[in-house]
Amino acid sequence: MRRITINALVDIGCLITFIPSLISGLVLYLVLTSGGRRGYSTSMYIGITRSQWLTMHDYTSLLFAALLILHLLLHWKFFRNIRRHLSSVDNARWDVPDKQSGAGNRNLHTCFHPDE
Repeated sequence: MRRITINALVDIGCLITFIPSLISGLVLYLVLTSGGRRGYSTSMYIGITRSQWLTMHDYTSLLFAALLILHLLLHWKFFRNIRRHLSSVDNARWDVPDKQSGAGNRNLHTCFHPDE
């Protein structure tokens, strides 16, 4: 299997596991808060108990974390070389050709006043 196919499958897996983790986390935080409330004997939302929501949230979050680590490992070469890539972009942005020699200089004044 090609690397781009593996990367696409990992990315799709991250999205698929993130959505139920987000939804279950919001339900647990906003609807089925911990600590209990007066008058409620069981905590349920759309027919699912708080314990089941918590189990679903735990499993989807762990699977999402594992896929995210795999995603980072697939892009490790980029992360290892990111400083070099960022510094080359920064140098290219300020590298203005000199009028006489044609060589680049990093004079900020010439970047903003090229006709002087």
